Amino acid sequence: MEKLTTESSDHHRLNEDDEDDFHCQELVWRPILAFVDSMVLKCAVKLRLFDAIHRHAGDLPISLPELAASLPLSPDRLSVLRRLLRYLAHLRLLNLHHGDSCTLTTASSVYLREASEKSQAAYVKFLLEEDMFAELHLLDTCLSGGEDVAGRGGRGDIFERAAGDSAVNKRFNDGMVCTVRPIIEAVLEGWPEVFEGVSVLVDVGGGVGVAAAAVGRAFPSMRCIVFDLPHVVEEAPKSDGVEYEAGDLFVSVPRGDALLLVRIFRDYNDEKALQILSRCREAIAEENGKLIIIDGVMNETDSKGLRHVKLAFDILMMAFLDGKQRTEKEWRSLLLKAAFTRCNIIRVNALMHLIEARP
Repeated sequence: MEKLTTESSDHHRLNEDDEDDFHCQELVWRPILAFVDSMVLKCAVKLRLFDAIHRHAGDLPISLPELAASLPLSPDRLSVLRRLLRYLAHLRLLNLHHGDSCTLTTASSVYLREASEKSQAAYVKFLLEEDMFAELHLLDTCLSGGEDVAGRGGRGDIFERAAGDSAVNKRFNDGMVCTVRPIIEAVLEGWPEVFEGVSVLVDVGGGVGVAAAAVGRAFPSMRCIVFDLPHVVEEAPKSDGVEYEAGDLFVSVPRGDALLLVRIFRDYNDEKALQILSRCREAIAEENGKLIIIDGVMNETDSKGLRHVKLAFDILMMAFLDGKQRTEKEWRSLLLKAAFTRCNIIRVNALMHLIEARP
């Protein structure tokens, strides 16, 4: 009986054209299966897997049986958990040690544990809920004109759905809180001077008041007003030193020395963004009034991975709200059209920039 050989003969049969075809297949299959990354991450967050690893082992490796015992898993599902951990390690969200134990990476420890101050776990739960994908399935209709993608299907955009469904509203607010908190803390730590000398700060579209409360703690003498839609203000936990006012930013904005807008303009196209800027221009003093904008800026010098994230956010905003990410040139042009002639743009972290604009 002929013996099987363990030596691979692929290198004898493959040629340069085959290698090119392999690469082409990789380029096609990677986006086809990219949703698996998201769903594996969602699964891990729902299981609170990253918290379990940290809680039971800290920086030390935790064995597969130990981890399984701390999760709501059936004892006979160890092989399934092992495969999940293998995929998370492939995403560089876990470190595997000899196949049967693991530790958190810096990324998962800082951004995916619910107990972490910079946790994005609530945003994962918000964004990856099944009902958030309807607009993305209608993405092709962005090219056909007519009604915005967000309005198709008769269910309204995320703001309208949140106004009519308390569960969606809570999920949305929780997601926004976890994204805003580390951004505003980074600005207060690195560039506190943008808030110095401000007597009245209006946090436009400020949600439940996370940013305004943080600024108020850093500047106790400042009057901080959170301005948002009625259903948001109603659910906001009232913070000491923070006032809440309900309204529509397309109609009017409360007056202040400075207006803070965190991740607001990415939700809107240029036409609507100009409407908001016009209302903001009316609400600040002519001489010393200013806008403090914290938002994304597309940059050609970004790394390949970071550029991928920003491009993905651009498509996401286009699908959800007919919004967009903007380059620095587009930001300056938009602000100039709204009569904000002085503009300073500073990079705060990987995704966010601080934009200080004055008339």
